[in-house]
Amino acid sequence: MPADPLTWALVVATYMREDVLPRCLRLGAAQTRPPLEIIVVDSSPGWKITRERVLREIAPLWPGIRWHYVEAERRSSASQRNQGVRAASADVVFLFDDDSLMYPNCADEIMRVYDADSDRSVVGVNATNVAVPPDASPGSPVGAPTEFRTAKNYGHVARRMRRWLRADDIFIPYDRSFPAHPLPIAVAALAVDRWPMGAGWGLTFRREICLAEPFEEILINYAAGEDSDMSYRATRRGVYVGARHGRLCHLGAASGRAPTFVWAVFNMLNPVVLHALYSTDRRRSQTLHRRMLARRVLISATKDVYYRRWTMPTARGALLALSMVGIVFRKSEQELRIWYPQFQAELYKGQ
Repeated sequence: MPADPLTWALVVATYMREDVLPRCLRLGAAQTRPPLEIIVVDSSPGWKITRERVLREIAPLWPGIRWHYVEAERRSSASQRNQGVRAASADVVFLFDDDSLMYPNCADEIMRVYDADSDRSVVGVNATNVAVPPDASPGSPVGAPTEFRTAKNYGHVARRMRRWLRADDIFIPYDRSFPAHPLPIAVAALAVDRWPMGAGWGLTFRREICLAEPFEEILINYAAGEDSDMSYRATRRGVYVGARHGRLCHLGAASGRAPTFVWAVFNMLNPVVLHALYSTDRRRSQTLHRRMLARRVLISATKDVYYRRWTMPTARGALLALSMVGIVFRKSEQELRIWYPQFQAELYKGQ
């Protein structure tokens, strides 16, 4: 470790995850390279009760860590993350989900990359998602539900269908191609891989990058796509990598999530709005999103049938998003910033 090592903060935006949040915080505090501070920004109705529990039962076990547990200024994972970044003072912020469970050396492995990057060419380092939680008891079932296992749980026919429809090809870069930056020699010697952008459950960045490229607050409540958007914009400034040994287990907890139809609409329409804000070629983005969403209607219908959701909520969500591409791209940035939060609020209210 360098003589003057970089510091890191765990910043957690949370909503209605009182069951798993303490587990996340305990594992974050118990790192072999401990954080300078842990910041929780909570938009839950009962946030004060959870704060009292955390500050009474967990914080005293790690008195060397600064603990900040605050109410969200606005219910939005994007806004909450920005609020947490502003409150932090550490060099690096770990913007992990409230159900991301860190292995004991996760922070050490990630910070090793930042320490090696003397030229500050690396803007961010992603953790690696694994199947088994670090605190799983020896007697717990091997097949315990986690996001990692669920993602791998498709049958043979479903996997072939997903490959044929290019189901994982869902992000269109704002530029003609993904930004390319040289990987520092000292960083390349470590166990890292280039990532085109980050995954929200395991994001870490230099704090100044988050201040320069904040999460987009046009997204309210469930801010689907916020991680891809912010991390892509960050890669315009430098290289983003994944630390192979910086492990965590993302549970993918269902509590606090939007209804399936609402989730589907925002999962597919948010990227369209973000392109309208940040694309270097709006006409190209509009054309590509129409093509991609037409494909996702088929993907979503297949997924609904696979899970026996006969009201077809994700397919209907994809159709609605597809029908609104032209509406979004006809609006100016100023018009979008007024209209889209209102549209989101109305859709949430109707469910």
